[in-house]
Amino acid sequence: MDYQQLLLALLPDLLVVVALFAALGVDYSRLRGSRLAKRYEVACQISAAGLIAGLAVLVLQIAGTMPVMDSTADGQLVLNTGTLTLKALLYAMGLGVLPLAKRDHITPQVSEYFALLLLATLGMGFVVTSRNLLGAFVALELVSLSLYAMTVLNQARRASAEAALKYLTFGAVASGFLLFGLSYLYGATGQLDLTQMTGLTDEPVLVLAYLLIFVGLGFKLALAPFHLWAPDVYQNAPTPVAGWIGSGSKIAAAALLIALLQPVVDAPNPKLKEALIPALAALAVLSMVVGNLGALRQTNLKRLLAYSAIANAGYLLVGVVAFSAAGNTSVIFYILVYSLASLGAFGVVAVLTDTLGRDAEINDFNGCWKTTPGLAVAFLIFVLSLAGIPPLAGFLGKFYLFFAAIEAAPNAATWHDGFYWLVAFALIMSVVSLYYYLRVLKAFLVAPADDGAAIAPSKIGWAAGVTLCVLALAVVALGLWPEPLLGLLRN
Repeated sequence: MDYQQLLLALLPDLLVVVALFAALGVDYSRLRGSRLAKRYEVACQISAAGLIAGLAVLVLQIAGTMPVMDSTADGQLVLNTGTLTLKALLYAMGLGVLPLAKRDHITPQVSEYFALLLLATLGMGFVVTSRNLLGAFVALELVSLSLYAMTVLNQARRASAEAALKYLTFGAVASGFLLFGLSYLYGATGQLDLTQMTGLTDEPVLVLAYLLIFVGLGFKLALAPFHLWAPDVYQNAPTPVAGWIGSGSKIAAAALLIALLQPVVDAPNPKLKEALIPALAALAVLSMVVGNLGALRQTNLKRLLAYSAIANAGYLLVGVVAFSAAGNTSVIFYILVYSLASLGAFGVVAVLTDTLGRDAEINDFNGCWKTTPGLAVAFLIFVLSLAGIPPLAGFLGKFYLFFAAIEAAPNAATWHDGFYWLVAFALIMSVVSLYYYLRVLKAFLVAPADDGAAIAPSKIGWAAGVTLCVLALAVVALGLWPEPLLGLLRN
């Protein structure tokens, strides 16, 4: 093993770990007894410095200025252009969460809050680069445990503790299913390295392994019927944490699902693929129905975004069932553009409601177009992208997903051959989603402010403002010019 290459490969992660311990050490020593606002400011600055340094190294690695081996640590990490790009985007999005997290002083455990954010980001980076069954599982659990802990940090709210307990309980069961699935996959193939799994057939143990994996990752992606934790967690977790759950963790889970299904795509015998398609299609349909119909009756904005996430997870599986390289690329592109819009939407909610002191109802945002026009325009961009309206990135993401599904069976003669029926159903559900998205936008952009409106204009702060502006520009830019990102992701 070349330890110099291993050190170079892990340098971004090491820089984040150093920042993590620096934030803890400074908060425990020099800032003991300081004002809460000062502690949040310093912890945020140290965490941001670590992520910026790690991101800079990743950019050098992607550009080839600091070359690393494609496979490191005996195949446990695969560091090609695609995986490094995903990792860099996760670090950049994690950097965007930090200024949102420092605004609302939800807990006196300041350094622990930011350390958990960094740990979650670190774990997500390992998930998208790992091609080893055990390594990927451990990294995914690092993400999950960090998110469980952050959900309960708002100790002033009893509902937050209840949501975290539900999240932990469902997550522990889902992790058990996932581990069983991975163990059966290892038992059937004799390989821990996903890149070495070849010649898979439709033997029952492999079908069972993948069905168990779908249950475990279905929880992470909030697929129905494994979604029951999502509405409560999104509503009661601190808003920046809910945004990170709805964006970064979804990218990691989707990337892992694609990696685990790659041996099925590469298998010369299509029987295993044909055996798994009905399960994936059923999950897609159920998620789209539950997500979209559940969102129609929501009055709480964060719960509505939770049901929207369930529906979008269903759309995601439309690209997965293609079992093709184009389908895999479309899935990763879609989860990225969805995560950008989702994080932006949660960021706007966080900025507007951090002084509200209670859950924000949709009607609370009436008149935002007058009081905070910039945030209203940003929220418009994010929501229209979630709805799949051109020319924003969400439209192209859905287009690539649906095109990949149709292209998987180009010779289909009728609507029920291939995946035409699934694409048609997804289009119908997309039309349904317009109702609740437009209902939210009506409050932001049309409805007049109520007397004594609960949400008053407040200082956004330059860091949070830059974050939301960059996210909005990214959503617009990827809708107009997606090719550079697609080129990186095709590897």
